Amino acid sequence: MLVLSLIPFSSLNAFAQSEFDSKELGLPMPMITMSPTSGGPGTEVEISVTGMPSIPEDIDPRIEFFIYMPFLESIGGNVPQTCGGDYCFALYSFDDVGANKFAPKTISFTLFSTTNPKPTVEAGGWNSVCDLKINGVTTERYGNTCIDLDQPLGDYEIKFGWGIQASELYDVRETLIFTVTEKEFVEEGRELDEDELAMQQFEEGLISESEFEKRLAELGYDAQKIRQAKALIGKLEHQVGFKTPLKGPIAIQGTDYTVTYTITGGVLTQVSPDQEAGSLIVNVDSLSNGTLFIQLPRDVIDAKFGEEDDDFFVLIDGLETPFDESKTVNERTLTIPFPAGTEEIEIIGTFVVPEFHTIAILILMVSVVSVIVISKTKSGLYLKM
Repeated sequence: MLVLSLIPFSSLNAFAQSEFDSKELGLPMPMITMSPTSGGPGTEVEISVTGMPSIPEDIDPRIEFFIYMPFLESIGGNVPQTCGGDYCFALYSFDDVGANKFAPKTISFTLFSTTNPKPTVEAGGWNSVCDLKINGVTTERYGNTCIDLDQPLGDYEIKFGWGIQASELYDVRETLIFTVTEKEFVEEGRELDEDELAMQQFEEGLISESEFEKRLAELGYDAQKIRQAKALIGKLEHQVGFKTPLKGPIAIQGTDYTVTYTITGGVLTQVSPDQEAGSLIVNVDSLSNGTLFIQLPRDVIDAKFGEEDDDFFVLIDGLETPFDESKTVNERTLTIPFPAGTEEIEIIGTFVVPEFHTIAILILMVSVVSVIVISKTKSGLYLKM
């Protein structure tokens, strides 16, 4: 999952002011409330932004309304390049601002805590109480990171203001303070349900996998729910030793070629060529942020412009992503970071090995010719008879 560095505002870069003055431009402020304003790790926090007035006409069309939350190191691809390098995001985009669409927004999340409930698996994704939600829609997931550490103590400044998208021009207009206090330990008094007890015993190695499956089946769990239960406690086949990098050669589907790889944060399940696109499709099962290191022999896939090396394109679930590369005469090695939940990494070049090796094709052609010759010979014999 995303590995967050959650640190108090005192050690963060402060928002500097610039010549951009949102008050002078007549940009208004909404009503902003936060509840609660303090609490220990595991506290549920809700921020409401309501009553944003209309904005003046003829303003810069790139203007957006931002929020900066020091609890989060990153919120994925929604982080604009602004706020002096601090991690802020647009609560109302320039499209919203241009159309004067200022529907109320409710931001909800839970501070990280080792006593938070474990994430659950739904629709192929990990859902945790720490996930950042806006109006009930998940914006960023944190999975097991939600339970791996406690929110550090201290005061955190949550800042709101106006800025110009993709620039260094911004203006902080309101700041809320949230104080993270000592963690409260509450002793659990209730007894575990039968399925919870089975999961705990299996996780601790007190019962076998077959006994675990049997007990859940008796409680009405089908195969899919049993697999989800295993996923929650890290007992799926590819989760055992999940934090250790996995590596090895893997065959390219439909060919007699292999590629060598190392992966962290997930498991590589299949590699297949796409002849039409000139690419390799790498399927992964990822439960956290990770990195794929893959060695690509030039006779398997390459990118050329004439006789010169060209750049590969790498897509993660259809979106172009940056990567690092090293080269030798015979192979090119790519280092590709990927986020949690990634399912497909496509490496696009100008050439990819066909689904059947040349030798296999020649053997197939010889076989076809042999069948034709034998068929004609037999037909001639029948005519003579």
